[in-house]
Amino acid sequence: MQINVKGSKNLVQVSNTVTKPNNSRSYNLCVKADALRFSKMYREAVQTYLQALMLDRNEIKAYFGLASAYKYLKEYKKAINTLLKLALTDENNDECYFELGVCYLSDGQPEEAIKCLIKSIIINKENLEAQIQLAIAHELVEETDLSLMIYNKIIETNPDFLKAYYNKAAMLMGMGDYMEASRTFFQLIKRNPDYYKAYFGIAMSFDKMAKYKDAIRYYKKFLSLKKFSDDAVFARNRLNELRAEHFSSENRFTLV
Repeated sequence: MQINVKGSKNLVQVSNTVTKPNNSRSYNLCVKADALRFSKMYREAVQTYLQALMLDRNEIKAYFGLASAYKYLKEYKKAINTLLKLALTDENNDECYFELGVCYLSDGQPEEAIKCLIKSIIINKENLEAQIQLAIAHELVEETDLSLMIYNKIIETNPDFLKAYYNKAAMLMGMGDYMEASRTFFQLIKRNPDYYKAYFGIAMSFDKMAKYKDAIRYYKKFLSLKKFSDDAVFARNRLNELRAEHFSSENRFTLV
């Protein structure tokens, strides 16, 4: 079999004439704005994203970046308005509706958040973070049964998604169901024994149930994993109080 050398040379010549199109100016501005945002220069990022949108109103990257910058500046209404404009151009963008839900939650509008988060989940049923935020939104409008249903479904279908256990247990504590909260925290540490926040939750649950020996045990376990934090300060102070109030005659419980 003979190879057509002349033909192969022609292909090389043709391929050398093919170049990637230069990125648009609006895209390059978005790249610059992203760098500013990642450097926490949010005001500068906002101005650069706006310049990009002046050049190209369809630059999706600019809308997302601008909304994110507004969110970090806690200018949630501006973030929401930016994302609503994006939703008009791409109604099947689950990330857009997810970010809208988060911003509505941050702005104290859980009812609107629920609508957007449901849209996000309909488009992308695998978005577990959207499901978590939806559970939080239902809790904020005092629909705790729906929140629990969502957390239980996540735990059933995605047992390694630990955030669902933690959020569920924290909500149960807020409802005053300390026994069920402690059970959920125990489920969590069974999955990950190093999840230090769960030990703190167990300790507080036992504390609320007046099971002080157990509370001391788990406050100490928490402190062995996390010695430096605001929660650690609380745990140490509470340990001192429990020893003074209930175990002053016993010297078996020592602080770490």
